[in-house]
Amino acid sequence: MRRWSSVLRAAAIGTVLPQLAAAGSDTLRISLQEAILTALERNPQFTIQRYVPGIRKTSVAEQIATFEPSLTASYSREKSFTQRFLGARPEPFEMTTRRTSYNAALGMMLPTGTSVSLEASMSGTTTNIYLPQYAGSIGFTVTQPLLRGFGFGATLAALRRARADLEISRYELKGLAERLVQDVEASYWGVYLAQKELEIRRQSLDLAERQLAESLERVAVGKLSELELASVRAEVARRRSDLINAESSYEQARLNFLFLLNPEGKGWDVVPQPVDLPAVLTDSLEPVEVHLDLARRHRPDLAQARLALRQGNLEVARTRNGLLPRLDLFISMGRTSYSRTFEEAKPDPTSPFYVVTTGITFEMPAVDLRSRAQYSRALKSREQLELAVQNMERLVEKDVRSAYAEVLRARQQIQASQEARALQEKNLQAEVEKFRVGRSTNLLVLQVQRDLIASQLAEARAIIDYLAALTNLYVMEGTLLERRGIEVPPEL
Repeated sequence: MRRWSSVLRAAAIGTVLPQLAAAGSDTLRISLQEAILTALERNPQFTIQRYVPGIRKTSVAEQIATFEPSLTASYSREKSFTQRFLGARPEPFEMTTRRTSYNAALGMMLPTGTSVSLEASMSGTTTNIYLPQYAGSIGFTVTQPLLRGFGFGATLAALRRARADLEISRYELKGLAERLVQDVEASYWGVYLAQKELEIRRQSLDLAERQLAESLERVAVGKLSELELASVRAEVARRRSDLINAESSYEQARLNFLFLLNPEGKGWDVVPQPVDLPAVLTDSLEPVEVHLDLARRHRPDLAQARLALRQGNLEVARTRNGLLPRLDLFISMGRTSYSRTFEEAKPDPTSPFYVVTTGITFEMPAVDLRSRAQYSRALKSREQLELAVQNMERLVEKDVRSAYAEVLRARQQIQASQEARALQEKNLQAEVEKFRVGRSTNLLVLQVQRDLIASQLAEARAIIDYLAALTNLYVMEGTLLERRGIEVPPEL
């Protein structure tokens, strides 16, 4: 996990993870980049998922261990007391026999399915009748499958599946990281928007209260009927209610932001203060085909579907090989040296005494329904996975095109909302002037104020919606991490 964090730091800011600066005991000033890095390092759900590639990597190591050399050794001593009839003598001899044996072997399996072993042994026999005899032998044995179990496809299938599982877990981690970054950005701008709405609601309440004060003055001098005050007081109450709702919305946004980040040493009472302001990027979008090409190459779930299809192909190859009968060719060669003493009976590869054994082993089930069923299941599963990849490719294209259209809509909406807000400001100025000369009513002024408030909120939301749409487009094409300067460590 530290390696992940160090890569994030270097890729995103080139130094160490920025320390969250607190302006006061309860205020947390934080940039968007700092928020993203903090969440990637401390978010509990993401921290749990970061263990998965490491766990899958142990499965790869376990499969590699299949081809590691193995050393076996044994030692035995035997003593027996028996009777033997020798020659024409009618009485048996009582014979005491002592046998000692040392054995060692080094064996391994090759990716071709070949089994190779090198054996060495020393043994000795002493009796009360015969002269002692000691022997040392050294040799090797090679067994090569010719049908079932032959070739890289059958032998490496389990290792290749384990490696595919590891790659799938890495893409799963990347997908989760992208969703987390998307959630953090949305939450960051959600806090900003909630603060902005809170500010607008307070200003709107202040406007309504000033309108009420001005109306009271006009009633006092007889320029306004007291009946006009009811609508103003009702509007003040309505805006106070809106302010309460805005405060609650801000509290929810604040808690959600803290939940995603889980900042170290910070409690639930901390008040996050975004230091970045939302800005509309000046660079234009690439043509939609460019984003589609990026999605085909970088979308994590599409990569997972393709890896699953690769696993399906491996299973088909493995089960097809399992339909073949077992036919193994083996050859064993060794040399033996003999001596009257144990010390001289060492294995000698130059000894003139040798033994060579060669042959074949054949095995075939009578019906083999299991292998046929496994092969049939593998074929059907592969067909299903091929359809899944095709469906995922269509889904990716639909997602990118839909997200692209939303970015275009959101960008156009920014200009429209800015124009609407500017017009509402002029409309309010005109309506206030008309009210002061007696050509308008409180109700009309308050209605125009509400329209201005709605346009101000719409303008703020339009910018946030555009940023969210742009982030979603990057998620749909699978490039959000790269665009934010974040990369998944290759060692995970």
